[in-house]
Amino acid sequence: MTAEKDLRAYLDKLRKAGELFHIDKNVDPKTEAPALLKMSVKRGKALFFESITGSSMKVIGNTLASRDWIEKALGCGNQSIIEWFSDRSSTNLPAVKVETAPVKEVVESSINLHKMPIFTYHEEDGGPYITGGACIQKDPESGRQNAGYYSLQLKSKDELALRMLPSAQGFDIFEKRINHEKAAEMAVVIGLHPIEMLATAAHTHFDEFELAGALRGEPLELVKCDSIDVDVPAHAEIILEGVIFPDRKEPEGPIGDWLGYYPLVEDRNIFKVQHITTRKNPIYQAILSGSGDENILLSIPRMADVLKAARKAASGVKDVSLDPFLMICIIQMSKRFEGEPMNAILAAFGEVPFVKICIAVDEDVDLLNMNDVMWAVVTRTRLEEDTNIIGNLMGFSRDPNRHYKSKLAIDATCPIDSKDDYRRAQVVNPGIDLDSYLAD
Repeated sequence: MTAEKDLRAYLDKLRKAGELFHIDKNVDPKTEAPALLKMSVKRGKALFFESITGSSMKVIGNTLASRDWIEKALGCGNQSIIEWFSDRSSTNLPAVKVETAPVKEVVESSINLHKMPIFTYHEEDGGPYITGGACIQKDPESGRQNAGYYSLQLKSKDELALRMLPSAQGFDIFEKRINHEKAAEMAVVIGLHPIEMLATAAHTHFDEFELAGALRGEPLELVKCDSIDVDVPAHAEIILEGVIFPDRKEPEGPIGDWLGYYPLVEDRNIFKVQHITTRKNPIYQAILSGSGDENILLSIPRMADVLKAARKAASGVKDVSLDPFLMICIIQMSKRFEGEPMNAILAAFGEVPFVKICIAVDEDVDLLNMNDVMWAVVTRTRLEEDTNIIGNLMGFSRDPNRHYKSKLAIDATCPIDSKDDYRRAQVVNPGIDLDSYLAD
C-alpha cells in the first residue's frame, strides 16, 4: 500500500472516514481556538478551522491522535504499528532533489508572522507559539541534515524565540555553525504528512528524511530553500527560512508544556525569518501540548526503540506501549525465566530516559488499557519482591526538581511455577454477538 503524498490527501482520508470535524465560523486564535481544539481531543476527532481571525490560512489540529489513523496512513497492514516502525526504521532511503515543488507555489512578498494563525494555547502563556513546525538545519561538517521539534514563541513580525535545549541534536549543529563562523541557517516546515512528522520525531544516526523515505517505501522529494542552504519536503504546506542569531537572546515563555506545567522563563536565541514560501491556500498545523496528538507523535518512534532494546534484554517481549502518557512504559511479554521482566524494564529505562514508571505484564493483559494493566499490578504483584525503585539515573534536561532521576520498576507478570493459579476467569461463549439478540 502506497502512502498518501501529502497532508491534504491524509486529511481527505480522515474526512471520508468521518474523523474530521469542520468549523466554518470565524474563530479567535487566542480565546476560542485552543479550547475548541481541546474539546476535539476529548471527542477523539481531528479538527479543521476554515476561518481564523487575522489570517487567511486554514488550520488543522489533533490529526495524529489515533493509532488507528496513523496505522492506516503508514500502510502497516496486519502488522502492529510499533513492529512496522521498528522494522523500517533500521534502514534508510536517501531523498531525491526536485527543482520545483508545491510548497513554492506562493512566495510571500513581505514577512509578517502576525498574519499567520499562531495560537496562544494556555492562560499564562507568554505569547503565541508555533508548536507543529519541523526545524531543519544542515551540519556544516558532514552535510547531513537534522530535523526536530522545538517550540517557537512569536516575538515580532519576523522574529521567534527558539526553545532548543542543549540536549537536542539540533543544538550541536547550531554550535558547529557558529564555531565555523557561519550563519546558523534553519528552516521551519509546517504542514507535513504523518510519515514525515514521525520521522522528524525519531532519533536516528542518519537524516530523518532518509528515514521518512524508508517508512514511505519510496524516496522523499526535497527541494532547496530559496535563501538558505537547507532542503525541505516538497509537499509541505509552509516554509519559514531564516537564521538563528548566536549573540542575541530574549526571554522565552512560559508555555504550558507536555508535562502539564509552565516551565521557567529563560533567555533563548532568536530565529529571524527572512523568507516564506507556501502552497496555494496553505494549511497551518497546530499541536496542543500534552494532548494525544503530541503523545502519539513522540511515542511511536520511542516505542520502536524500546521494543528493540527490551528484546535484546529479554527475548520473550511481545509488544510495548507509551500510551496514554510518555512517562509510563508498559511491556507485554511471555516470560520464560524469573528476572526477565526486570531485564526488559531496565533496557527500557536506558533507551528512553524520561520514562519514570515501567510495568511488565503477561500476554493476557491489554497493554493499551490502563485499567487492565493496573488490574495486573494489583492482583499479580508482590510489592516487597516485584518492585524496585532505582535512583540516580538519567532523566531529561528540563528536570529542575529531579522528579525523573529515580525510576519505579514493576514486575506484574505471573510467577512461572504457579502460572495456572493466575488464569483469568472467562464468561461462557465470550464472542457472542449481542446485536443479533437486540430487537430492531
